[in-house]
Amino acid sequence: MGPYRIETILPVLRSTLVAMALAVGLSACATPRYQTVYRLEPPADAAGLACIEICSARLAACQAQCAQTYQACVQSVEPLFQERYAQALQRYEEALDRYAAELRSYELRIWLDWRHGGWWYDPWPGPRWYPYAPPRKPSREAVMSQLRKERCVEDCGCLGGHEACVLACGGRKIPEVRCVANCPPEAR
Repeated sequence: MGPYRIETILPVLRSTLVAMALAVGLSACATPRYQTVYRLEPPADAAGLACIEICSARLAACQAQCAQTYQACVQSVEPLFQERYAQALQRYEEALDRYAAELRSYELRIWLDWRHGGWWYDPWPGPRWYPYAPPRKPSREAVMSQLRKERCVEDCGCLGGHEACVLACGGRKIPEVRCVANCPPEAR
């Protein structure tokens, strides 16, 4: 008889099946997740609406300035991008060399049959470990995106100022609760 007896396998199999059934059952009972969002309501009077127009003009100017600053920042990081991309390619080459060495070692062990050869019977011959996945080549877009996140500010805080301006003009901030995940059918 093999190294495992049916009496030793059954409890493990039973507990695995119970854990799987419990996981499926709990995932079916996921509760809805809600998020509070705020809606700005403008004032009803003419003076308030004129004030809101000024707020909207300030918001547009702030967003235009922010976009211009962001584009200037993106242009300024271009030389640094070339350097960072060259470094990422160098790290990739080193990782690829390590991967090739590990793969050659793996293939040699399989060829020499060191891991599972010998004088005992093995019902499942084959390697017990596998080499790592090959490294990914870095993309220019990913490196540039990372550099933009590190160096350039995309949100200048224009919406916070706009909200304060609308509230100062007599507008209202109305909270609304919305379902964002695992929503019941009537909440969609």
